[in-house]
Amino acid sequence: MVMHLKMAILPPDIIVEWEDRIREAIPSAEVTTFKSPADVGGYIDEVNCAYGFVPPELFRRAKELKWIQCYAAGPAHSFWFDELVQSDVVVTNFRGIFNEHVAAHAMSFLLAFSRNLHRYIPQQARTEWTQLQFKVYLPESTALIIGVGGIGAEIGGLCKAFGMKVIGVDPRVAVKPAHFDALYSTDSLEATLPTADFVIITTPETPQTRRMINSKRLNLMKETSYLINVGRGACVVLDDLEEALEAKKIAGAGLDVFEEEPLPSNSPLWSNHDVMITPHVAADQDSLHVPERRTRILLENCKRFSRGEELLNVMDKKNWF
Repeated sequence: MVMHLKMAILPPDIIVEWEDRIREAIPSAEVTTFKSPADVGGYIDEVNCAYGFVPPELFRRAKELKWIQCYAAGPAHSFWFDELVQSDVVVTNFRGIFNEHVAAHAMSFLLAFSRNLHRYIPQQARTEWTQLQFKVYLPESTALIIGVGGIGAEIGGLCKAFGMKVIGVDPRVAVKPAHFDALYSTDSLEATLPTADFVIITTPETPQTRRMINSKRLNLMKETSYLINVGRGACVVLDDLEEALEAKKIAGAGLDVFEEEPLPSNSPLWSNHDVMITPHVAADQDSLHVPERRTRILLENCKRFSRGEELLNVMDKKNWF
């Protein structure tokens, strides 16, 4: 069934060429880009698809809306207001376009900790020559990956290349990736935490993963283990993490995402020598590859929508991923 496509492109992360690229692919398409939801006006009344964040006040007026292309692989929880979740509107995302970027970032943290780079870099700034003992030997170490989607699977492959034992925990992946030694359901998270030398979070923010890593679960980790979060900041309770680090309940943390961003300047994490911080850059949004990957998925879904076909990367709205 052929369907006329009328799309509103809304913030965030708009690519300016999208209007022209969509019209080239679908000459009959009507597409308009808006810098702010406040600019949409009556146009929203007739759109049947949209890109970006459609706030509740616009969503209520968009009676013809059938599909939203989400701006991220895992959006903030504010994206999932009740009216959207309970509606028949299909939501798709950009899952899969960041896999090797985020995996490389996670491995950067892991390798830095394993070779004491988090200590040597500050020493270099002080022109200090102090040789430290290596405490981690990767071929005798275990990586626990929480979230075995595309990113988690990519990280698992890299860990295995360094000789590590790789364990995964995931709520819906049923088939163990070839380079994983074991795969468990999320019910086994607390049983697996004490076995890991590196706990690596790649999961999206969902009702089940919000504040998932708290004081109880940090206490289950080895005192010699490291926490790495390249998933979502809401998955880790920062106050609990700060306390665990201060009490030496874990050895360190590599953090790219945080409950509050930017991380407040008074956070004790900034001055903790066992913590490595990057400002939510693992996905590398400005890479030469990522914008074109986003464009390809958007264009393919526009074509499929106009032909009445199944869309790519349909999300589970109730579970936010």
